[in-house]
Amino acid sequence: MPAASPAILFDFDGVLVDSEPLHLAAFRVFAGRLGVEISQADYDDVYIGFDDRDAFRELHRVAGVPLDDATLAALIEDKAGVFERVTREAAAAGGLALPGAVALVRAVEAAGLPHAIGSGATRADIELMLDLIGCRDAFDLIVSADDVARSKPDPETYLRCAELLAVTPADCLVIEDTPAGLASARAAGMRTLAVANSLPADQLDADTVVADTAAVDLGLLRALAASD
Repeated sequence: MPAASPAILFDFDGVLVDSEPLHLAAFRVFAGRLGVEISQADYDDVYIGFDDRDAFRELHRVAGVPLDDATLAALIEDKAGVFERVTREAAAAGGLALPGAVALVRAVEAAGLPHAIGSGATRADIELMLDLIGCRDAFDLIVSADDVARSKPDPETYLRCAELLAVTPADCLVIEDTPAGLASARAAGMRTLAVANSLPADQLDADTVVADTAAVDLGLLRALAASD
């Protein structure tokens, strides 16, 4: 029987913030330098759910350009600067936090449920966006791309969250928006709730799928926790 009060593990991009278009815009800058075009379909089919490391590796594979570790590290740092610029522009226009996201985070926090972010984004990107949506203080625990050796769909990110929260994987409910993230959660032995913010619902294999983050509230989380 699942725990009545599960640990809630939030993916970040595409679950709490509308940042996938911003990541695509940033990656297009670097793709252009390699003579590669990333369409929206390319991003949705291949890149979405990757961390920066694997996205740059895939981009260079497509371009047929070798990529060593030093160059990869420099690209990730450069991308952070581009991403910060486009993200601040989006926040200024009021288009960063997804509808319902801030209210959901605050409700989970107020209910005293263990919760964390498990994301393929860098810690700098996550903290920047949390500041911009006013939720930096809501998360003491973040597992980012900087904290794991293997990105989603590997289960390392979510297993690390459970370890740091001192809960069992079976007592975790993961909120995700991508196939890679859902595969990561399933491989970790966790329950899954998918939000169709980034991809159509029929592309998301989860225990429960809802239309968007605004459709998730504390009542739904408790109901899922109480179900077999």
